[in-house]
Amino acid sequence: MAFLQAAVLGLVALLITPGSLFYFDVTPKVAVLLAGTAVMLLFGAKTRPSGRLFLSLLLLSVLSLAVSTALSSNRALSLYGTNWRRFGAVTQTAALLFAWLVACHTSGRPERTRTIVRGVVAAGMVASAYGIAQYFGWDPILPAAGYHVGEGVWSIVRPPGTLGHASYFATWLLFTVFLSVTLASMETRAAWRWLALGAAAMALAAMLLTGTRAAILGFLTGGVVWPWRSGVRPNRRVAAAAAAIVLAAIGFYYSPPGQQLRSRARWFAEDPRGGARLPLWRDSLRMAMSRPAAGFGPEVFTAQFPAFESKELARAYPDFEYESPHNMFLDALVAQGIPGFLLLGALSAAGVWAAWRLARAYAGVAAALVAGIVCQQFTVFTLPTALIFYTALALAVGLGPAAAPRRPRNAVFTPCAVLAALALVYLAARLTAADWELERARQSLGAGDVQRAALEYRQHLRWRLPGAGSDLWYSRACAALAQQTPNPAVRLQAISEAGPAALRATHTAEDPCNAWYSLSALYGAMNDAAGAEKSLRAAIAARPRWFKPHWVLAQVLSVGNRMEEARREARIAVSLDGGKHPEVAQTLAVIDARLAAAKKVLQE
Repeated sequence: MAFLQAAVLGLVALLITPGSLFYFDVTPKVAVLLAGTAVMLLFGAKTRPSGRLFLSLLLLSVLSLAVSTALSSNRALSLYGTNWRRFGAVTQTAALLFAWLVACHTSGRPERTRTIVRGVVAAGMVASAYGIAQYFGWDPILPAAGYHVGEGVWSIVRPPGTLGHASYFATWLLFTVFLSVTLASMETRAAWRWLALGAAAMALAAMLLTGTRAAILGFLTGGVVWPWRSGVRPNRRVAAAAAAIVLAAIGFYYSPPGQQLRSRARWFAEDPRGGARLPLWRDSLRMAMSRPAAGFGPEVFTAQFPAFESKELARAYPDFEYESPHNMFLDALVAQGIPGFLLLGALSAAGVWAAWRLARAYAGVAAALVAGIVCQQFTVFTLPTALIFYTALALAVGLGPAAAPRRPRNAVFTPCAVLAALALVYLAARLTAADWELERARQSLGAGDVQRAALEYRQHLRWRLPGAGSDLWYSRACAALAQQTPNPAVRLQAISEAGPAALRATHTAEDPCNAWYSLSALYGAMNDAAGAEKSLRAAIAARPRWFKPHWVLAQVLSVGNRMEEARREARIAVSLDGGKHPEVAQTLAVIDARLAAAKKVLQE
């Protein structure tokens, strides 16, 4: 079982399938967790973990998820999750169940803990090597343009590894650093110890190359906790090793390959507050306090937050759309209300307390948890980071001083476990099949074969789980093909696919404002001013402080010679844009000029 648990942890971190699945860095990870947890359930848990508080908190967390999902504004979306992370109630429950099974399996059995940590360390070495290669410009899997920012001497590269984004990659590596140190203290053979320390060094290097401030802060915090709990005291050897590491880091920073890190440091200096985080946290807290008892439900933040977005935030970052509060506790507070917030805090505290009481050899577990909690104050959970966090909690509990006696399965547990396992496998299969068909449709559209793409997309619709859909992407892809192709027949087919998909997207998209805005563009291309106006007003209702639908609506009204209404919308657009786009102010100037000219004609 420990080998299976190690494999699930490693695959959730490493598995990406570009060319096979559309959401190639999300879907395979979720499918592995669901299927792996199903197999673990069939084996069952024969030992209770020593921490009954941990089990109680896990059960209450699942209950909180169930309540917030049942009361969600979009139950299907809260249940199955958004396309960008698939972290709905089903996935979160599977992660919590996985952690419980790890705690049960490792309780009183440190050799099983070592096997699981070996799996994390092995995956960490592979992920670190890939991330380092990405930094130096070698990536045989992903297009480098996706993680390069800027141009010329100030170009920045932020390797995402296999986790989709540099911040999530750095968070996962942060756990790997301290769990590798833990493994080094658990191993009895020198070769394994040196391998674990090498993995820690690689993970630290890859983490630093991502340029993620939150992870660096977490590492510094964990770097204080580990020597404190492990009993390591400064001596000449430790000081010499630390000095060598610092000198090597400084030398790399000022070397030619370190230019991209220097560019990132320049970004830090220009943006010391971390971009939109402070006003985003404030607005997210205001949003959470409007529904404190049960929250809005998991994964509905993108759709619900615009009603609480302040004008200050909109003006400062008019082109940004927020998918989360960028803080793990705020995310729980918004999604599950005060109960979810308190339960996550209690789980974190219980895990740190359990790790703090462990022997000095396991000080790295406490350091990993403290470092991870600090880092996650600036990011939200994705499946890999949540799973490694909950697993670290489970390992701290499993390494506790006493384990409950073994017990046989009871008559209730076995059928419930089988049913739950079958449900998890079914969901994993549907999710994978739907994503497979969606990727086939994407490839067919790329080849200009609209008829085949339509058949494959209909297969996707049959397989996909309720909640977040891909109609918005499909409608835009078909519309783009219609504009690019010189073949009139293909153009007609693409337009006939784009329209219905755009209409469906207004009900299935996780960001309704974008769906309505996209639909308005289609109406505009067909010279349907009434349809465009209706869609733009719906986009404004879905996200009142986004400048773009106000701006485009002003242009539509201007074409219809409704100049006073056009000026009102143009003024709103200018006030929300914050001076970031000169063309917005230019639209208002043109409308004002036309009104002035019309007034002059009337006076004459």
